[in-house]
Amino acid sequence: MEVKIITKESSNEKPDTVDKNMYCFSNCKQTSEWTDSVKQFVESNIYTSLDMIQTGKKIHYIFIKNGCTVKDIQCFLNLACPQSIYRWIKGQTLPSIDNLYKMSEIFQIHMEDMLVAKNIDRDINLLQITENRTNYPLY
Repeated sequence: MEVKIITKESSNEKPDTVDKNMYCFSNCKQTSEWTDSVKQFVESNIYTSLDMIQTGKKIHYIFIKNGCTVKDIQCFLNLACPQSIYRWIKGQTLPSIDNLYKMSEIFQIHMEDMLVAKNIDRDINLLQITENRTNYPLY
């Protein structure tokens, strides 16, 4: 098996994250084996990841909605200290898959329902709308 080391100089990748992903997808050799959903994702040219701030807010809302405190969650998940939960709520970190799974079992919801996707194209549109908005004084 031959290993090729790719450096910045030898790479043809573009600096934009979306372009990098499309570059990687377009150079895959097994595209004919992809399912329709994978092909649709690649063709849509949308790069999504998790919005940590909004995910933290959503997790916090789920706690409140179910009448749970941070201390309760700490006990349910057998965590040594509550700091990690506060970091989730603030959007500084995300829960591990294990903790997401346990919380989904506790609150009887899907793990996916605790996460908020971040769409780069949507964020760019929101930024443009915000820049065009006139600020009126509040009375």
